[in-house]
Amino acid sequence: MNFINEYFKRQANRVTFMELKEDTTINIKGYPINENIPLPIITDVLIDEIKEGNLEEEIKLEYIINGIVYLMGIDPEFKYIQDYKKIIMEYNEKVEEYIFFQGIKRMEAKDHIGGAICFRALKLINSKNLNGIFNYAFALEEISKEYFEKEQEKEGSIFLSKSTRELESILDIDDKYPLAYYKLGYHYKFNNQYLKAKLIWTKYLTLDRDEIRLQEIRGEIELIENDVALESGLSYLSREYFEQALDVFLKLLPKFEKWWELKYLIGACYKGLGELEKAIDYFYESLDLYKEDSDVYNELGICLFTIEDLDNAIDVYTEGIENIQNDYKLLFNRGLCYLQLGNLEKAYEDISEAVKLNPNDENMNNQKNILDDLMNR
Repeated sequence: MNFINEYFKRQANRVTFMELKEDTTINIKGYPINENIPLPIITDVLIDEIKEGNLEEEIKLEYIINGIVYLMGIDPEFKYIQDYKKIIMEYNEKVEEYIFFQGIKRMEAKDHIGGAICFRALKLINSKNLNGIFNYAFALEEISKEYFEKEQEKEGSIFLSKSTRELESILDIDDKYPLAYYKLGYHYKFNNQYLKAKLIWTKYLTLDRDEIRLQEIRGEIELIENDVALESGLSYLSREYFEQALDVFLKLLPKFEKWWELKYLIGACYKGLGELEKAIDYFYESLDLYKEDSDVYNELGICLFTIEDLDNAIDVYTEGIENIQNDYKLLFNRGLCYLQLGNLEKAYEDISEAVKLNPNDENMNNQKNILDDLMNR
């Protein structure tokens, strides 16, 4: 079952059902409610009213309506939900405004679960109520924060993702609703989707009139410019647009000269362009800054192997093996270097160890079998 729907259904213990006496009917502005329909009331309210002796008929009706709203938000598939919808529509012609106000009150009281339940009920009444959807998304975001604060990352991520989807759904209904753009930018930034954040915030700047928020977002866009550039460069690199990626990374270099990953990425671009000498220089610079990433050793070793500088390639792989334990790629590649030099014993030793670490690799197993034949001649 959907985690979030199940989460809200667990709030059912906050609701108590009251039943009418047999053969009893009550009317809500002309709408009859018979004894077969259980009437929900929020449990805490019922307890308080019992303690204070305030359970009079006219008070009950208001609390029953609030209980119906609550139950609609908890379980939209409840057996009597269509009856409840008719009841509250008869009770108040402006029921959407009423539910929205109840949700806002709960959010202001930091009852984020209660607020979310109200806004879920509002969505059930009108699935295109933009303010309801937006505030439901906001309530989900607040619940996600509570999970993150408790270091429950999985649950927090589920609620935040649902909040993001709710905000995105607003733009499917009205692509000029500014607050959805405002919030979505922060969601994308949180998820390291900097390009999307910049795009959504740039659109937001054309829609809102609140100068304080506008200035805030202008500042946010400025703060993520480097991250946007990096994400853009990585996108180019992943699609093997090496020249475009290199252009992006080289422009970042003056600001991040001590960032080993950037040196590695520049080396990868030069390697993709076939400029191996430049790639080698940047890979060495990356290793000077950080010596515990196997990809740098492997890429540098491959470049040295390609230009037939096998001794230095072996030195690089050996340093990587010493700094990074049990990396089968480093062992296998060093074994290939030994094999190229005709040192079958060392080649067999490295490749055999690599196969032990990753026994399902078909290429390494084939190479080991070839070496077995050579060694047994």
